[in-house]
Amino acid sequence: MSAVSGVLRFYSLSHVRRYLKELLDAYQREYDKSSNMIGSLLRSDERKTMEVIMSKGWTKAGNLFVNMTDSEKGAMEVVFQLVEEMRPRIAKTEAVLRSFDAVEGLPIPEDATFLLYLRGGVPERLIVDTVETKPEKFQLNDRFETE
Repeated sequence: MSAVSGVLRFYSLSHVRRYLKELLDAYQREYDKSSNMIGSLLRSDERKTMEVIMSKGWTKAGNLFVNMTDSEKGAMEVVFQLVEEMRPRIAKTEAVLRSFDAVEGLPIPEDATFLLYLRGGVPERLIVDTVETKPEKFQLNDRFETE
């Protein structure tokens, strides 16, 4: 799951809450998958140290590090770094979800929409937008008849 920064529009607080839950679930799945990959490598190697993960095959090419000699350890080092980055993202998203009842208790106009600001994949701000309101809902009541 990529760590996107940007603004998303929602038409109800329940949609915001559902998005936050789905976001947290996606982060947790990615974290678990990466943790399992690291655990499996550590269990397969007798040394049981960070040496198993850390690769010495990195070369700097411009602004990018490239590993051409030790791809397995290089990949594991990157996965380990990913796991470390996911921990605070998961914790912050969980904290936002735990406190979301406070948002739902605010006196928000019924026709408002919501802009959720994500920074680095973490929900940081919620804007109650009363300028762009919810689209009108139309209902089609029609029947097809056969002769």
